[in-house]
Order: sequence, then structure tokens, then C-alpha cells
Amino acid sequence: MEIRSISSTQTFEIRHPILRAGQPLESCKFIGDEDVETLHFGAYEEERLIGVLSCYLNNGTHFNQGKNYQIRGVAVVEKLQQKGIGKALMLYAEQLLKTKVCNHIWLNARVTASSFYTKLGYLEIGTVFEIPVIGTHQCFYKKFNQ
Repeated sequence: MEIRSISSTQTFEIRHPILRAGQPLESCKFIGDEDVETLHFGAYEEERLIGVLSCYLNNGTHFNQGKNYQIRGVAVVEKLQQKGIGKALMLYAEQLLKTKVCNHIWLNARVTASSFYTKLGYLEIGTVFEIPVIGTHQCFYKKFNQ
């Protein structure tokens, strides 16, 4: 498996069927996808895109000091889930964001994926909330460069 930078539109190939199934393709375009500080990564197996992850410079509501990044759109093709691809994408993104003097990485995760993020050392912050059509979410974060 190889992880490399990709464009925002390349993420749609995985984002749409995994995170936005049954919704219009436009629902895969996230605010900030084209910002200069935004990073998109793809995991490839023999030149086939099998997983994606995006990082946005965004303080959110919980972090108002320093440089903080939000991770969104973490998705792996269904047949290859729970094989370490999502973890590899997360660790790759963390290492890269550490070089950008990132204070925190945060994300809004589906509650069904909570254990995935806690196993990677992320902590819950705030209360559980509902995103219409998408599902119940919890905010998680990890602190860097203390």
C-alpha cells in the first residue's frame, strides 16, 4: 500500500459510496476542499484508490489558539475495511501535520467509529450530536506541540 497526495475530486470515488451513499455526488464536496492549506491523501493498492482522508486548517469551536487541523472524509472501500488502511491514513496525516506545527487535530466521527479513534489516542470533547441524514457524531481531538 502507498499513501500519496490526491486532489479533492479524487476523494469522491471513495467518499461518495462510503460516506454519502444514496445522496447526490455534490454532497461529497466539503467546504474548504479547495483551500490552499487543505490536504487530501489517498491510499493505493496496485494503483487502485482504496482509502481517502482530508485535512483542513480549521480551529472549530473547541480550539481557538494556534494552528489546528480538522480531519474529515476518512473512508476505506467496504471490502477492505478493518485491515489497517484507515489507521495508516490517520498516522500518515498525523506525522505530516506535526511538521506543520499543528497544536491539535480534531474530527467529528460517527459514533459507530468511536473506538477506531480512541484506539489511535483521540479523546472525546463536547457532547454527542446529530448530523441530519448522516448520523450521530462525537467530536474527538489529539493534542500536539504542547
